[in-house]
Amino acid sequence: MKSFLNPVRGWHVLVLIVLFFSVTIGVNATFITLAMRTHPGEDVPRSYYQGLNYNETLARRHEQAELGWSARVNVVDGELLVEVSDADGAPVPGLLLTGAMNHPTNTSRDCPLEFLEGRAGLYRAALPCTEAGQWHLRARNNGDAPFEMEHALWLR
Repeated sequence: MKSFLNPVRGWHVLVLIVLFFSVTIGVNATFITLAMRTHPGEDVPRSYYQGLNYNETLARRHEQAELGWSARVNVVDGELLVEVSDADGAPVPGLLLTGAMNHPTNTSRDCPLEFLEGRAGLYRAALPCTEAGQWHLRARNNGDAPFEMEHALWLR
């Protein structure tokens, strides 16, 4: 009985090799495209440059630790509240806080935040991210005092 591959000839081998590599390349290209569309792999913009300045980041964190400041976070009526207090528990007024709400799996959902000081040590920001789920709050002072914070939030 004679079949398609009996006897195996050179063009049979060529067709099988071309088909094999075409399927492999097609599947790889599809997975790469889907992966890049869903998550580009970068948590923070310009991470390479941040890595170059990491010693400065460590120095700021050391200065912040010496101050002994702490922050409490709450969400009330669509507003994000951050209360900053010093080591003695007194409010810390006059900070110029900015920040962002970062979604842990989709950076296109990230929302920038601009804080306004309500009363001494209490900073308010409108909450543009209203989708339920887990979020990461990152805030920092743009003034002279070194203050940065990160806080995990669960929105309902």
